[in-house]
Amino acid sequence: MTQGDRDLTRSQNWTEPLAATLNRFRQGHVVDGFPLLFLGSNEDPLWTPERLLLTQAAGVAVVGEHPPRLWRAMVVSQGCDLVKSNFPWATVVPVYDAAEILNKSQQQAASAGQTVHFVHLTAPWVQQGFWVADLRLELPVEKTLLATFEPQEAFLDEVDYARLAERLGAQRARPAVPDPCLEHVVIPLFEHVKKRREEGTNPNAGVRELRVQCNDPISPTIVTLYVIGQDDQQPDSDEWTTIIGSLYEPAGEHGITLVGPEITSLWDMSARDYLTSAPIVERQSS
Repeated sequence: MTQGDRDLTRSQNWTEPLAATLNRFRQGHVVDGFPLLFLGSNEDPLWTPERLLLTQAAGVAVVGEHPPRLWRAMVVSQGCDLVKSNFPWATVVPVYDAAEILNKSQQQAASAGQTVHFVHLTAPWVQQGFWVADLRLELPVEKTLLATFEPQEAFLDEVDYARLAERLGAQRARPAVPDPCLEHVVIPLFEHVKKRREEGTNPNAGVRELRVQCNDPISPTIVTLYVIGQDDQQPDSDEWTTIIGSLYEPAGEHGITLVGPEITSLWDMSARDYLTSAPIVERQSS
């Protein structure tokens, strides 16, 4: 094996048409459609749907669905990586209608950006059902294959594309929220939100995302909770005041002064507060 053979990122020279075609894509675009493939175990499989052994690669099973079908997929590679001619692959994740998989409460959480592995799509073509991109399942595809598809918008506005980029970064980043804040603010918060959803109310109505701001990255004594509203709908301030109010005393017993809820929007929140706060999602409390 030569040194060149060990270079996993080697790529053929691009043609001008290929470069022009890939330049139409951006992070977040959706395409039709790719099969679901993965490396599997012959001896102790975990995936429960009926599977199809496609081939063996050096003794490792390459597995797909049985029968095979095509899924919509979202491009999660950064735009600048898509047009790099020295790297032959793009990364996609499956996109599907989760209306029959997620209950109403779970859909509300996903819409409010509180489920870290689901990204809710908002483009006009997904108005029927509840369409999500599932960030847990990544698949590399050659860019020449990606170029054969027509990109579709996933979101209504640029804000949602920016949120996708932040979400993808959060998937691999170290937790931005200090442990005392997680234990005494975030976990109890989502327990109260879940309880309210089970009681039939929807605290997440009108909520774009939740963020916390801590005065110390390790041992915070002041934590501010921001409830950021959608462009066309405001969160229920009374509902959130009740939820956060129930956390003041327990947090105070652990030396944390809880401030808020600060009901705001992306247009009203200062850039400083946004950048010095961190998004919180339900997975952080699990």
